[in-house]
Amino acid sequence: MIVKKRQVTTIQMSDISDIEEDQTAPIAPPGLPGQFDPKRHAREQHNALERRRRDNIKDMYTSLREVVPDTNGERVQASRAVILKRAIETIEKGQSDSAALSIELAAQEAKNQHLKEEIARLKAKKEAAKLAATVTKK
Repeated sequence: MIVKKRQVTTIQMSDISDIEEDQTAPIAPPGLPGQFDPKRHAREQHNALERRRRDNIKDMYTSLREVVPDTNGERVQASRAVILKRAIETIEKGQSDSAALSIELAAQEAKNQHLKEEIARLKAKKEAAKLAATVTKK
């Protein structure tokens, strides 16, 4: 049978005063669990913000991929570079189409104005002919 001896520690009054003084000082060195470390907290905050930023960018790429059509009219399933390239192509095509439609709209508005003037001229001619017909009948 093995008998373990207990170690008896005697505490003197000078030791007690040291213990009381130590209780007001930090218990553990910085970086140990249970103690607030401002640098670690700042780093964790920064990491969380960076993670949210990356997640947001990832979500935006996913949204962009869903709205950018492929050359066959299908949705793009590609890398971020390809998604951005197709988005740029789509935007440039939209701008080109918009410019062409603006030119066509201006031409149609000019044609519409010309037709309104023609209608006004024909109405005036009809009124003049009607007036002339009433004058000749009298």
